[in-house]
Parts: sequence; structure tokens; C-alpha cells
Amino acid sequence: MSRTQWVSIAGNVTITMLTAFAIALTAIQFVGWEAADPQKAAHLLHDLHPWHSLALLHAAIAGVYLFLSGLISGYYDNQALYHRIPQRLRRTKWLRTVLGPARLARLSIYVEHNLGALAGNFLFGCMLGCTPILGELLGLPLDIRHVAFASANFAYGLVGLQFGVAPATVVVTLAGVLLVGLVNLAVSFSLALKVALRSRGITPEQTE
Repeated sequence: MSRTQWVSIAGNVTITMLTAFAIALTAIQFVGWEAADPQKAAHLLHDLHPWHSLALLHAAIAGVYLFLSGLISGYYDNQALYHRIPQRLRRTKWLRTVLGPARLARLSIYVEHNLGALAGNFLFGCMLGCTPILGELLGLPLDIRHVAFASANFAYGLVGLQFGVAPATVVVTLAGVLLVGLVNLAVSFSLALKVALRSRGITPEQTE
């Protein structure tokens, strides 16, 4: 389990960072569009600093949301099976008329296997997007740091400053990205493990 989670973080960081670099450099070269001007780029990198910003606190908030999205995904997967949603879709006359039997069958199979993931990801995005707005309304420094977004911001920050960043800053900021991923994982996994143990009636003393 630990290996798969570390591979997940490594994939998030690598793929997201390379994609962001490609988008930013391509946009500058062919469109003349900058993903971040120098001021914004410096701000993006500062927000990833492990101790000069609230990056790790915001990563913990994102970890809570990851945990909640997992619960939501499981809930909707159970609903799909308990309420026999795929079978009910196949019996819906207007859908059969619009899509035809073959496409409707494929849609019902897709819903059966992906309803939880769709609902969880959608509501996860809503939670991430609403947090800064909620922080502004309450006057609190609320925000989120997800390892994928942090990786993209790291790339956009470097490109925005035309890679004119001190090596020490690059190392510290990259460490901030990795720590964000670690906090995301630690918080979400700890909460999920606690719920799993409680669902089985296992006390902390019994895990020793």
C-alpha cells in the first residue's frame, strides 16, 4: 500500500510538472502568452515554501478533502449497486430511444463502475474551489495545496521567472512540493485508516 501511494505521488509530480512546463513554454513560444508574469511567478514559488508560507497547513486541508471525496465515492458506488441504477438505466425507454440498446448498455456499465469516482471527483473539485472563497468570507487564511496543483505552480513559477531562480530556492521549493504531497497522503490516509478501524470495532490498543 505504501509503495502504491508513493508511486501515485511520484506520478502526480512528474506528469503534472512536465505537462505544465510544456504548456507554459509552448504558449510563450507560439502564442506569446505567459502563464504567470514575474510577480505572479514569484508569488507562486513563495506559496510553496515549506516554512515561509502556510503551504503545509493548506496541504492538510486538501488531505481532509481527499478523505471526504473517498467517502463520497464509496457512498455513490454503494448507491449504484443498492438501487440497481445500471439496470434502471437500461429500462429507461427514452434513453433506449435516444442512445439505442448497445450505447445504453455501455453507458449503464460505465455508470456502474464509475459513478462513485465521478461524484467524488466532482465534489472534491467543489471543495477545493470553495475553500479560498470561504476564507475570504470568514477573514481566515484558508486555502488548499494539492500535490498536483503545487507541481504545476512550481513549473509555472520557474518559467515565469525565466528560470532565473537561485538553486537553493529551487531545492527548497521542490521540497515544499514533495512535503505537500506527503501531508496530503498522511492526513487522508490517517483519517481513512481511523474510519476503517472503527468500522471493524478495532480499538487503537488492539493495533499494537
